[in-house]
Amino acid sequence: VKFQSEYMELNDKVNEVNGKAYVNVTLSEENTIKYVTEAKAAKILEEGTGIIYFGFSTCPWCRSLVTTLAKVAEEKNETVYYLDVLNIRSTFEVEEGKLNKTREGSKGYYKILELLDDKLEEFYLVDEAGNKYDTKEKRLYAPTLVAVEKGKITGFHVGTVESQESGYDKLTEDQITEKKKIVKN
Repeated sequence: VKFQSEYMELNDKVNEVNGKAYVNVTLSEENTIKYVTEAKAAKILEEGTGIIYFGFSTCPWCRSLVTTLAKVAEEKNETVYYLDVLNIRSTFEVEEGKLNKTREGSKGYYKILELLDDKLEEFYLVDEAGNKYDTKEKRLYAPTLVAVEKGKITGFHVGTVESQESGYDKLTEDQITEKKKIVKN
């Protein structure tokens, strides 16, 4: 119920930062998405079995994915372990041509980065002028889905569908079908 409430409370709302309408999300109270801690997510990645969804409710891309993810999980009677990454990731800003770390990621976040190292890309920040800054760390983007079997990663997907240009766009039927296939796999 908490997951449903967290995501659905933004339905019919506008992102105050950019003025764009959030994609509406439909989730049942019986959804099979379960919150986990950073330590639990790391333990699943190290030795467990399950599907982990890394995201956060205000992420437009996550909102495009989550309804399909929940439906597929319910159809398969599969628990999806959810870790909200918004406030555990490190954050950066560029000020006067200099990259500054504004928040250090949590220890659990860095442990997850270590466990997913070979799947993740280096994280660069680009300023308004197009200058690229190396943060010297990798990034767990949202949404990321990871399938794990006995500590071995068997599936890894970042984002929604390649053809989706903005997380605020309503998906076409073809895109929805493609997204469902990705989630099932």
